[in-house]
Amino acid sequence: MTQTESEVRRRRSLNTTSRDMLISMTVIVGIVVALLLLVPRPNQIPERSIDVAAAAGAAQQELGFAPADPHLSSDWTARTADVQRATDDLPTWHLTYTTPSGHYAGIQQAAKPTAAWENNQVTGGNPAQGTRVIGSTTWIVRSRLDRGITSLVLREPAAGAGHPAITTVVTGTATDVELNQLALAVAP
Repeated sequence: MTQTESEVRRRRSLNTTSRDMLISMTVIVGIVVALLLLVPRPNQIPERSIDVAAAAGAAQQELGFAPADPHLSSDWTARTADVQRATDDLPTWHLTYTTPSGHYAGIQQAAKPTAAWENNQVTGGNPAQGTRVIGSTTWIVRSRLDRGITSLVLREPAAGAGHPAITTVVTGTATDVELNQLALAVAP
């Protein structure tokens, strides 16, 4: 009879261990589900508010010229506005937007830029494909059609002492209408 009692105890011990493990797993899953329900998760990345005018004012001394501060409608969202050191360590005004259609559009400006700087700004130095008159200003078109990128280049000559030659590149995947709108907003 002692063997039977020990077998019964062993079986109870095995059943209890399985049952305890099931209870523990249920408690752990319950805690995880509760945490998932309690922790807030945003549906989208919050947008930063960028004051382009303030950034342009702060960048002017470093650049040596008044950088572009386009006045666009409120459905254009500024994403970056800063000075970057690009090719040839040239201080470059870098301004990017999300357009009303949700595409990328950007502006790069530098004083006395080199050909290497301009080639870098137009995605790989693709050659000029002609010109486009926007407002009363003629822009050089240097696009990468294989990537869906259009670049418009404006080379302004020096305008006397204290006003160096400035090159402005308007570029992006935005529609031609949106890129024209941005170019019009930054043209002198």
